Amino acid sequence: MRKSLTLSIVIIALITSLSVSTFAKWDKSRDGDLDGYIRSVCFINENKGWAVGDNGTVLFTSNGGAKWDMMQIPEIKESDLYADLYDVHFVDEKNGWACGDLFKGSGVIISTKDGGKRWDRQSSGVATALYGIFFIDAKNGWAVGGNGTILVTQTGGTKWTPLSQGRANANIGEGDPGFWDIQFVTFQKGWVVGENGTIKMTADGGKTWVAQKCDTDSNLSAVKFVNENVGWAVGEGGTIVATTDGGKTWTVQNSGLSEEWFYGVDFVSEQEGFVVGDYATILHTTDGGKTWKVERTGKTKGVEKVTIYDISAPNPNVAFAVAQWGLILKYNP
Repeated sequence: MRKSLTLSIVIIALITSLSVSTFAKWDKSRDGDLDGYIRSVCFINENKGWAVGDNGTVLFTSNGGAKWDMMQIPEIKESDLYADLYDVHFVDEKNGWACGDLFKGSGVIISTKDGGKRWDRQSSGVATALYGIFFIDAKNGWAVGGNGTILVTQTGGTKWTPLSQGRANANIGEGDPGFWDIQFVTFQKGWVVGENGTIKMTADGGKTWVAQKCDTDSNLSAVKFVNENVGWAVGEGGTIVATTDGGKTWTVQNSGLSEEWFYGVDFVSEQEGFVVGDYATILHTTDGGKTWKVERTGKTKGVEKVTIYDISAPNPNVAFAVAQWGLILKYNP
């Protein structure tokens, strides 16, 4: 009887310990006190990160999310030309870009060379929203958006060249699928994802793009590769697809969810990563996506009602997720 009682106490203690540990992984880094949404976040290390969103919002932290500062962008706020910013990407502590949509209908790109103290408007040359932007270094970058828009620059954004389905200077067709995210792993090799399960790959820096077969027609919101072979894309209806051969084959992974729309994905290795989306969904895998577990949001009350739009994990020990109303969550394993 004593052994049985002792065993029961040990089991209860273990369950309690595991439950508390799981429950306390995500805590509030910033209150949700904005009128609009935070759409994208990028950390270059565990301390320095930027987040962007509606109404030209740009936030910055230099202390791991303990304090977030609002950064001003006068140029895109003149004459009430407020821009919604959908993506942000930094290559180091100084050089970064963000893209989005001006309310009067043109793709907007802003850039900084001093870590965000000053932001300058760049000319995108397109009259459609831009949803994704990625730079491999301070000079070479790409941006994607509606109607099959792909832009490329080799000058840090002082000049952007439009592509359409991989044809330089081609007219962007209204019937082309929209692209929502882009990532490169080398100067030559990259991927775009978008509407109707679209995945395209380039092996020549964006001069030509080849469609890759994917067993889903769900809209895909985000893509993440950890090297030239291993990557994931996520999107509508709880969709997660993965590849281990550079996209020659894409396999649907079981997220365990079917109604949630996934908006963001980040991996710190071939095994460990996160996916975020509707209803405060945060999924975590430590086996490359063979199994996905729902993370809880710790002491943050009411989070279950918000949509989480993006996540950035600079290393296995920290991650930041951004959501509606300016709410930011921090992962503490």
